[in-house]
Amino acid sequence: MKIIGALLVIVAAWWLGRVLAKPYRQRILCLEQGMGLLEQLRSEIGWHHRILTDAFTRASCTYSAWKPMADHLSQQIDQHESDFTMAFHHALIQVSGLWDKDREIWENLGQVLGKSSVDYQVEYLQSTHQELARQLTDARTQGLKTARMMEALVSLTGVAIVIVLI
Repeated sequence: MKIIGALLVIVAAWWLGRVLAKPYRQRILCLEQGMGLLEQLRSEIGWHHRILTDAFTRASCTYSAWKPMADHLSQQIDQHESDFTMAFHHALIQVSGLWDKDREIWENLGQVLGKSSVDYQVEYLQSTHQELARQLTDARTQGLKTARMMEALVSLTGVAIVIVLI
């Protein structure tokens, strides 16, 4: 019985460590996919001259973290509920994993996309891509370290509890 209890405590501690580290890993995934989305948007807007909602819908097809956002954006614009900037703001809520500083960059992008010419949109997409690249570098260095440390500490706490109980 003690062995089964010890295994359950260790597995629970490992699982809890993974759960606590998930936001850090989710942020990295969202940033990586967001940068890919921006690359797709540049071609959809610049080369294919698609309207913004269609561009977002087509560009987000391969990015699972951003697909719900694009669908929500398209739905709000199709129903004429709000202008593009407000629809973008409400649709951005659909993306889980973004932190406040990441969300601020995307909010600025939504404001520019909704109120500027195609050439400026493409140019701003490039500068946003560079800002997100800096955020991603930071997330990979600090975020992954924190996630690994959190997983290890919580798992070691589980092992310590088992040792004390035995």
